[in-house]
This record gives sequence, C-alpha cells and structure tokens, in this order.
Amino acid sequence: MPLKPRSFGRCVGAIVGMLLWLMPLSAQQFYGPIANHQAKECHKHRGCDQGLEGIAVDAFTHIPPPAFYSPDAPRDANIIVNYNGFPEEAVAAFNHAVDIWSVLLTSNVTIRIDAAWEDLESGALAQAGPNNLHQNFTNAPFLDTFYPSALANALIDEDLSEQSDIACSFNSSVNWYLGTDGETPMGQYDFVTAALHEIGHGLGFIGSAYFINGFGFIGTANTPYAYDQFTETTDSIALLNLPNGSQTLGSVLTSDAIYWSGVQGMQGVGGSRPRLHAPANYQPGSSYSHLNESTYSAGSPNSLMTPGLNTAESNHNPGPAMLGMFEDMGWIIGGCLITEVTVGEQSVCDDQNDTYSQEVILAYQAPPSTGLISLNGGLYSLTESPKTILLNGLPSNGLSVDLEIFFTAEPDCQVLIPDAFFAPAACYCVTDLNGNGMVEVQDILLLLADFGCTENCAADVTGDGASNVQDVLAALATFGESCTP
Repeated sequence: MPLKPRSFGRCVGAIVGMLLWLMPLSAQQFYGPIANHQAKECHKHRGCDQGLEGIAVDAFTHIPPPAFYSPDAPRDANIIVNYNGFPEEAVAAFNHAVDIWSVLLTSNVTIRIDAAWEDLESGALAQAGPNNLHQNFTNAPFLDTFYPSALANALIDEDLSEQSDIACSFNSSVNWYLGTDGETPMGQYDFVTAALHEIGHGLGFIGSAYFINGFGFIGTANTPYAYDQFTETTDSIALLNLPNGSQTLGSVLTSDAIYWSGVQGMQGVGGSRPRLHAPANYQPGSSYSHLNESTYSAGSPNSLMTPGLNTAESNHNPGPAMLGMFEDMGWIIGGCLITEVTVGEQSVCDDQNDTYSQEVILAYQAPPSTGLISLNGGLYSLTESPKTILLNGLPSNGLSVDLEIFFTAEPDCQVLIPDAFFAPAACYCVTDLNGNGMVEVQDILLLLADFGCTENCAADVTGDGASNVQDVLAALATFGESCTP
C-alpha cells in the first residue's frame, strides 16, 4: 500500500474494474475463474496499492512499540525479507518493523517479503500489497472470500504459494528518517512507521471496494476479501449486501461513514465501531482501506493505518483497533496465550475420604505442538481448545484454591489465578477434635495448644501438613455446629 504525498493517488485496480465493467459478459466470465482460482501479483489487476498521504506538517508525536515487545520477547512468526537496493540504514529500520510484526503475529509458515528501494515515478513515498490471494482453503473463516497469502498460510498451516507473500517498494528520493528510536526530526518521514503500515496492508488490511463515476464496486471478479466481510454503513448494513456496481454502493463509498463491524476491532476502540476512511471526494489509493484520519489523528494509538503520515510523526505500534481487526479476519495476535479459565462444576464432598472434584475449562490460542498442560502440578494431555480438566481428590476444607497453569513445552505461556474457587466444607467435622459431636471452645483450645506444629500435627484439620492460622479459621467457620465424627 503506498505511502504517498497529496494529489498523487493511483489505483490500478480501479482501471481494471472499469475494464471489467465495460467488458461483455463472456469476457468477464473468462476472467473470473482465473482470478478466483488464485489471484497472483494482485497489484496487476486490482487496487492493492493503497495510498498513505505524506503530509509536510510536523506533528512531533511518537508512539512506542507494544509494551510486550522487547529484544527478548518470543517471536511467534518468522519473517524473511529479500532486499533490493536498500542502503544499510534502511535495512536496519525495515528489520525493526519486521521484528515488531514477528512478535505480534502467530504463524508456523514463514512470511516472505520482497522489498525494493527505488525511484517511484508515481510520487508515492512507498507502496505495497499481497502478492497472492487464496480462497476456499481448509480452515478459511469465510467461503468464496479472498485471503492474502500470509494470512491464508497461517490459517491452513502450510505454504500455498511459491512466490513471496508481500511486495513493497520505498521511494529512494524521500527525506526519510532511518533511525529506530521514533525521534523523527522536523521535515522527515519516519521510515519504521511507513514500513509497519505497508507490511500491515500486505498482511490483510486491504479491501476490494472502489469507486468510478458515481458507481461503487466490490470484489475481484465479484469475490470479496476478508476485510470486506466486516465493513458496513452507519446504519449497520453490510457493504456486501448492497448492489454491486451501483450508485447506492458508490454513495456509501463517499459517505464519510463506513465502519468496521468485527467484535475484536470494536473492542480495540472501546466497544464502538472503528471508523474507516471514506471521504466525499473519493481518493483512489486511500479511501476505504484505511482508518479515518480525523478520528485517529497523529498521536492516537490507532493512527498507524490512517491515510496521512506527517513529518516528525512516528508510530511503532499497530494499535488496538488494527490488531482487533486482524483478529476478526483470522490472525492470532500475541502467540501462545491462555485466553480464558472457567471454573466449572464442583462435586459435593465425598464422605468416604473427605475430598471433592472440580472441573476447570481452559481456552487458549497458539499452544505448542508438543508437551502437556500443567495445572497445579498435575499433567494433562494437550488437545484442541477449549480443554476441560477434572481435578480429583481435592481436600474438602472450605479454603480458597489458587490455579497455576502453563504448557510444559512453553512455560512462559502461563497464568496464575489466586482464589479461583473455594473448596466445599468437610463432610464431617474435622474440627471436632475432642470428638464430642460439637465444634466448641474445647476444640479451639486444642487447636491453639498445637499451634505452630510443622510435622505430624494433631490439629492439622486442613491437611496442609502444619497447624497454623488456616486450621484456626477452618474451626471458627464451623464453630457451634453439631456433627458426627
């Protein structure tokens, strides 16, 4: 997607779209199966070079990388770059952008990028797009929908394309700031920001809609992209439900009111809908496949994917809206993660051994391919999420229970939940130490007499091996109760 100065918009896809519109039906039918089979080198037949305006007004803003990014953070995606003509400083800056994405993304298939350093006659600061599109593969979230190859590969867990996944070019004549600290001087464009933006388009932040002479179109040979599945009007009407090739769709594309409907993207902006760029004056190369500039201006955490990049502006974080939108389309963000722990059914106390059972349901993403799940020291098989684990033989002592969960093959992928649930009370009065069928003062005195014992303790009613405060609390909780020992 291009990073380009004002008034240099260009959209090859719009030209091809117009040709398809003017073609006789037989020609469109001939073209369709070719595109639908696999859309290679997409910039040759649609508008995958989306524009980002270079705005020569110093913003003096900087947003650092995500908090969990560091040189030591786990990389859950492998990205390799084929450089063509890049100076050494530009390679270092592009590698920094690649490294940030490698921490955020999750894929077992290497993502390949072709990056060129050249003079762009279009006047663009940069341009990029996915090299290949795939549809109807195993695990595709939507049928009859094109996915950029990097995302398709991650979803199916195999490489579907011989070519690289993303192609991008950066204008060698632009006044770039090639540092990686985000301290962009006045009058210069931050290269890391541009690289993050362009790679983002190649990874899937791209729609297929375009506008010609008052008419709106969506899809390559009538096949939408994953991005298109989540775009809607201000009245929550999906753009895919509007007539294709119509003035109705054209009006929406220039309404300044197109929104993202995906749940994760909405969470990224606090529960409302991310607003997309759809100005009344349609901007080829900028409209539709960006976030709204006025809503997410320089300095906003969601400003990376807006159509404007100021001088002295840097943003090294894709932002919660974009990452949520990526999750809606199928990307797993953040690698291995235990996403939810639910406390399920709990059995009553077994009066034969004064124990109970507890159900725990785990939901997780991108787990390791080998190893086991460790839950409070017990080991359990690693199966598809969600995973239900039954904890047996837990002591019925009425106390709270912490949960410590991790994957043995990736111990850093863990979660600790204090006071996750409470054990049921004992089946019989273990605090009735004098055996008279009542928990009373004499039992408390016996507890206090044994207090501090650490081995073979007579007053260890909780079964933790010692006579301590927990035993006293257990006795007080049942004080005054009658029971049968």
